[in-house]
Amino acid sequence: MASLATRVLRALGLRSAGRSLITAIPVSTFPVRRGSRQVLTAYREHAWLQAVVDTVAESVATPRWRVFKVADKNSSAGRALKRYLLSESRVTERRKVLEQAEKDGGLYEVRGHPIQQLLENPHPKFPGRELRKLMAIHCDLAGETFQWLSRDAAGAVVGFQVLPPTAVSMTPTLGRPYFAVTYNLFSGHVPEQDMIWCRHLDPENPEGRGVGRGRAAGDELDSSEAIQRGVKATFERGGLPLATIGVEGGVGDDDDGEDLEKRYEAKHTGAHNAGKVFFLGGKVSVATLQQDMRALQMVETDKAIRDFVRQIYNVSPELMGDLSSSNRSTSEEAKYTLAEYATLPRLEFFRSWWQLLLMPQEDGDAILEYDDPRPQSWERRLKAMTAAYNEAFTLNEARRLAELAPDPELEGQRFKPLPGAKPVQDGTPTEPQNPPPPRGPAEE
Repeated sequence: MASLATRVLRALGLRSAGRSLITAIPVSTFPVRRGSRQVLTAYREHAWLQAVVDTVAESVATPRWRVFKVADKNSSAGRALKRYLLSESRVTERRKVLEQAEKDGGLYEVRGHPIQQLLENPHPKFPGRELRKLMAIHCDLAGETFQWLSRDAAGAVVGFQVLPPTAVSMTPTLGRPYFAVTYNLFSGHVPEQDMIWCRHLDPENPEGRGVGRGRAAGDELDSSEAIQRGVKATFERGGLPLATIGVEGGVGDDDDGEDLEKRYEAKHTGAHNAGKVFFLGGKVSVATLQQDMRALQMVETDKAIRDFVRQIYNVSPELMGDLSSSNRSTSEEAKYTLAEYATLPRLEFFRSWWQLLLMPQEDGDAILEYDDPRPQSWERRLKAMTAAYNEAFTLNEARRLAELAPDPELEGQRFKPLPGAKPVQDGTPTEPQNPPPPRGPAEE
């Protein structure tokens, strides 16, 4: 016979026969993190944060997404190729194998695939590029983004709507496979299979809500906003009064003081009244008060905070219009830095999540890929094309170094020795055959 505690737990639905208490009690529901709403509001109100985040988000939303399929998916080679392309996270190596497989015929691109159309036209009111940009903004600020899938009568995915992280109050847990959503006029539960949840995993709790760089920089953003508001209030209200004026013997009652203030404002308010002299009857004492902005170091502090926010998003100063210490080389390098360290990791982030959660719902055999966002370096190409190669390199190897396609007519051909170049001797060099120079008489 079961114990009293067991019967009570079964009556409450916390324990059933053959099930332990640990697996029956659901874990916490992971509500929205405190601070997500504030950092999304800061993006709307903080011009610098919006400029930095938009620079990265625009670059993430621009590249074209492509869909590939293995030609012979039933063969062992085809299955091995698919497993490699799905598991390889090194972008350069994966792209080399993909291009070679496409060239050899083992892989082909599916143009106009439903997933490609879904990413380009997911919503009847918004273009796909703007929604991809919005997802990048959500991930950079709050660390997560939600795509609510739309299905047709047959159950196929035909679109999606991007939900702000603050609209999802609960994520799926054990025994509750749904999302609790409150967004505009909708308030209810969304099944887990109808939501694509892309997030940066929390090291402290990987099963919980995502973590973003915007939330981590909350103190810096608050400080910068406080500085801007302080400067604005100083110029609007004048901060401390410029001077206090006292008339010996007083000016009578409070009404007389107010009349004196009104007279002063009437004669000295406005730029056209600057420098006018104000006369008062009686002996006047004046005490000036000044607020030293430089002593507060508000400008230096605000600049340091802005540089910090820009650096945590891997954005070079040239991309933000700061040309104080830049030249042509740094300006060109800024584009590659953005693509290599900001755009590429975020594209890989979305590719891995969509390949895991979105692709199986539409086409489990398809492989999702994106165009390389890294721009071509014209300086590198110029140096590669004008370099002095020797016979150790083939002509097509030089073309690949210059980011040019190999020429079939040049396959296997090597560079000729440079004019005046001497062949390198193999083996042990021979002894010199020249006679020794004449020597003078030996010293005694």
